[in-house]
Amino acid sequence: MSLDTEKLGKRSHQTLGTVLPPAVMTRLDGLVTRFRAASPRTRYSVLGGSAAAVVLLLVVGGSGDNPGGVTYTVQRGDLNITVLEGGALEALSSQEIRSGVKGREGAKILSIVEEGYRVTPEDVAAGKILVELDTASLVEQRLNQEIALETAEAAFIERKAQYEIQLNQNVTDLNDARQKMKFARLDFEKFLGANVVAKVIADLQIEERLARAEAVDRAEVAAITAQTDSLGGAPTGQSPFANQPNGSSPGEALPFDPADIGNLPPQFQERIRQAMAENGGQLPEEMAQRMQAMRQGGGFGGGGGQFGGRGQRPSQPDDSAAGLALSEAPVELGTPPEDPVVLQLAPATRSSGFPAVEQALMDDEYMTIRNRINFSVFADLAVLEDGEAKQKLRQLHDDVQVAEEEFLLAQDRIEGQRRLEARGFITPTELEAEELKINKAVNKQEASQTELTLYKQYTFPKDADMRLADYENAVMGYLRTLKENIAEEAQEQARLKSAESKYKLELEKFADINKQIELATIRATRPGLVVYGGADQNPMRRGGSSQEAIQEGATVSERQPILTIPDMREMAVKVNIHESAVKRLAPGQQVKVKIDAFPNQQLTGEVTRVAVVADSASSFMNPDLKVYPTTVKIHGTYDWLRPGMSAEVEILVDTQEDVIYVPLQAVSYSGGRQVVYVRNGSKVEQRTVGVGEFSEQFIVITEGLREGEQVLLLPPPDMARAG
Repeated sequence: MSLDTEKLGKRSHQTLGTVLPPAVMTRLDGLVTRFRAASPRTRYSVLGGSAAAVVLLLVVGGSGDNPGGVTYTVQRGDLNITVLEGGALEALSSQEIRSGVKGREGAKILSIVEEGYRVTPEDVAAGKILVELDTASLVEQRLNQEIALETAEAAFIERKAQYEIQLNQNVTDLNDARQKMKFARLDFEKFLGANVVAKVIADLQIEERLARAEAVDRAEVAAITAQTDSLGGAPTGQSPFANQPNGSSPGEALPFDPADIGNLPPQFQERIRQAMAENGGQLPEEMAQRMQAMRQGGGFGGGGGQFGGRGQRPSQPDDSAAGLALSEAPVELGTPPEDPVVLQLAPATRSSGFPAVEQALMDDEYMTIRNRINFSVFADLAVLEDGEAKQKLRQLHDDVQVAEEEFLLAQDRIEGQRRLEARGFITPTELEAEELKINKAVNKQEASQTELTLYKQYTFPKDADMRLADYENAVMGYLRTLKENIAEEAQEQARLKSAESKYKLELEKFADINKQIELATIRATRPGLVVYGGADQNPMRRGGSSQEAIQEGATVSERQPILTIPDMREMAVKVNIHESAVKRLAPGQQVKVKIDAFPNQQLTGEVTRVAVVADSASSFMNPDLKVYPTTVKIHGTYDWLRPGMSAEVEILVDTQEDVIYVPLQAVSYSGGRQVVYVRNGSKVEQRTVGVGEFSEQFIVITEGLREGEQVLLLPPPDMARAG
């Protein structure tokens, strides 16, 4: 018998109980019991006859004392509106245990608890083993993976050490380049003097150009180092560009000022602001540390102290005089310092997204200013400061002065000798010797003057230009070392990251194998009833599936369900509600539950879930049937309940207070109207009525009937044909 037929029989049985005598109902109950105990073939064969017998019984029952058919006395009172539906028991929650062993070959079941075993809370506390899978191949894999893990770990440690060595080497190389740059400037100042060199460097804007180029490189180093620091176990050594003093003691951290962002290249400013926006307006800690290191190293275009030069002119006693001599000298050194030229350096693009100044010093604009420098104008004792050039110039001036004095002395002496020779005191030969001396004095005077002129016009400018070129080469060498360090650090960082990724991968593989070995032993974690396979697995549904039945010796694949343990402490009834009644249901409604196997046990429950869409499986079998899966939770815990048992639920959806109601069978249609047949003495009257809410058995009459009137449950045959 189908589910709908069983429900129809139950409803008819309840309706008949309200109108038939007790003796007839007892006989009918006996027939129903025998019908349910019969075989399916017998039940189907007598189903039609049973329905005809019921109709015949009703018709026959209407004769005798009740002419015109079986009647029902119209009632007034409270009417419970219910929805009656049948369904099956299931656990409200279930634990599905699947195989956690990976691989195409799967794993063999060595032992498994018997199906139907009830897992108790004591079993859960003791960690009872439910299933054991074969782990022989996994143990072998773990041994091989352990070797691979040790190899990867050793390679990672080696690359980490190489990275730290590279950082130290970068520090050494950069310090050497910085020292060369510093010494080259000192040699330049030693030759010309600090004031003259400061003006030359200021007009050439060497330090400004160097600061911008260095800021770009430092920004890229900060990005590289930040990536390295994000690696697990990354080296703790500082970047070689984060240890430059700038008026602070070694190791002293300088606070990061957001105003410093404006001194960085535009692309780097944008990157920092984006990082701050993603971090709630705060600079990320890693980037803040790098920015502090950059600021500490003078990488924001600050003063030139970190470049090996002097940021200010040294204070000297004759500083004002020297400044006056510089301002009055016709020196062509570009724009004066009080109105400096702002250079627009065309940025290139690197792979990292930072701007790169490929010619930070020797670009066309720089060379234009550079070629205008005329060092010969500084060949003046009044302009030069104390230095090698001034000392050499003094010496040459002294040589000229000595030669002039010697010439004057020789000239004075020759006049006297000529007077002595005229008087005969000396011989002509002696006079010729004296004239030879004056010729030597003249030659010496001319030679010293020529040497002074050559030094001023050629040697001095050449030596000064060579000192400037040495300083320029030292600056370019510093930038070249900086870029080489960036490239080498990036390469070592990439090798370190690759080694770490390899190590992490091998570590994850090793952990995964250990996890699989652990999952191969399945222990009880919650009480319930053991069922083999998935909760929804059915041999008929699997059809031609190649999966073996769950048993000892069977092979299970990855994620294949092995056991399902429904929680028997919370049971529910899953019913399908027809679309005509689903709008009445809502979570929280109270329900009466009756288990077919235990008809004398009356259970209660409540609606916990009503589906919002119709069941697709039912729609596929019958497109015209729209049912909505509904879950009814049973109150209490009962040991005798089992998943899959048939049950019937009666859901209380409403209570109509003080209404008139009659059985559903009493209302029929005639001429498009809802009518009832009222017995008035020996006559039967057809009466139009208004109807309201209805339950599985009764319907509310809103108008047309009074309490106590007798209505027929079936229309009289003659009136039914007339209607």
